[in-house]
This record gives sequence, structure tokens and C-alpha cells, in this order.
Amino acid sequence: MAPDGQTTEIDAGKADAPASTRARGIDRAIDLLECLHAARGPLKIGELARRINAPRSTAYELVNRFIEAGILESYDEEGRVFFGRTVHFWATDYLTVNDLTKRAWEEVQRLAELSGETTQFCTLQGNKYTVIHMRSGAKMFRISSDIGIEVPIPWTASGRLLLGHLGKEALRRFLPPEDLTLPDGRRLDFDAFHREIEQASAGGFCVTTGLVDGFTQCMAAPVKDGNGQTIATICFVATAGKTEEERRRLLDLLVASGHSLSAPQRR
Repeated sequence: MAPDGQTTEIDAGKADAPASTRARGIDRAIDLLECLHAARGPLKIGELARRINAPRSTAYELVNRFIEAGILESYDEEGRVFFGRTVHFWATDYLTVNDLTKRAWEEVQRLAELSGETTQFCTLQGNKYTVIHMRSGAKMFRISSDIGIEVPIPWTASGRLLLGHLGKEALRRFLPPEDLTLPDGRRLDFDAFHREIEQASAGGFCVTTGLVDGFTQCMAAPVKDGNGQTIATICFVATAGKTEEERRRLLDLLVASGHSLSAPQRR
């Protein structure tokens, strides 16, 4: 008879195997859906399998099950697939039930009409910045950003507010080093970036100019949870060269909006 410890170890291994297999299957499913989101358009199943580094048979099995559930749909004779109407229904449920997201959508519409500027409601997705709601401005020169696209945090004014809860070393661990490189190849200094985060947190807003291009000025105000941590931002993406009066008016609108969207502070 084997020692009790050995028997227990073997039995535990057998018990964990199905759970481990299920976990890997869930990870594959999530990877596949995230891959389609990143692609922003239909892909062939073979291409999906290649991008998520999965066996083609696994990709076919997942896709077929998702098609049955309406989560994915076939889009052409080439066999490309993309998100289906079930995802739309789920998203509608989320927007209906999540109070902050619903109120933020209303604020984005209101501020865009009031200011004429492109207005966004933004948050973090993992260690990237993304737009949840966006409405283009009414002015002749419009600047827009696609909803759901993941952008390096240091490229944005909002990012300097969203990272305010992190200390310097926690920030270093959280931020991918390559994200400090701007689209034109300029490299942001980490220490200077950290100081900008501290300044933004202390000031209650952030304004950046020329990070992504020389024509754009981004203004952001924080939206906070009950603990006082910034969980989202409301922002304008406008043309550079605003007068101080115009800049102040827009910032006042954003800060007031951020306060209205924030949760009451817990005591």
C-alpha cells in the first residue's frame, strides 16, 4: 500500500485535471473573443487559431458553439466570423443596468452639444486606456477616437488621472515600458511622467497638448468612486491653440461633470 501522502497527491492530481482543462478552455474562449475585438472586423477561423496560438480544431469547436449561441456570426463565403447579435443584447443590458455608464452616456451627449467639442467618457482596460462613450463635436474641424480601442496610457490626459492611485514603484510594474514611446517616436521620461500624474491628481484635472499629434489638445477631469479613487474620466479632445478663456470654460464644464458622475465619498 502506498503512503498516504503519495495516494493523496495522485488523487488530487486526477481531481484537478478536469478543472484545469476547463480553465484552459475558458481562457481560449476569452482569447478568441478578445482577438476579434482587437481585429475590429471579421477573421477566418484559421487566422483566429494562429493569432491565439490554438489548434485549429479547438478554434473550430469554439466558433461553432459561439455561432449556435448567437455570440458570433458568419459574415461571408470565405468563412470569416465576427460578433453576433447576442453580444449586442448583452451590451444593451449592461448599458441599461450600469448606472454610471448610463449617466456618463447622457453627460457625453450634453457636453458635446454644449461645447461643440468631441467628448469622451474613458477608463482603463487592463493596463491600457480605452473610450467607453464618444460623441464628435459639431465644429468644422473634428477629432474622434474609436470606442473600445486600447491605447497606451501615457498618450492621454485621462491616463494621468487614472493612475493617480499608484505609487512610483507600483506604476513602474504596471506600465509596459514600451508605452512611454509616443506615436512620433519621442520617449517620455518615466520620472517626469510620474510627476505629471501627481500634478494631475493634486489639481483635479489634466491638460495635454501634442502627445499624439501637434494639432490636438486633450482635457480631462476625474470620475471617482466612493473611496475617492479615479475610476473613469470625462474629457474633451479639441484642437490646440485655445485661448485661456476658452480653456478655462471647457475645464470648468469637465470638472463639474466629473463631480456629478462621481460617487459620494464614504466616511
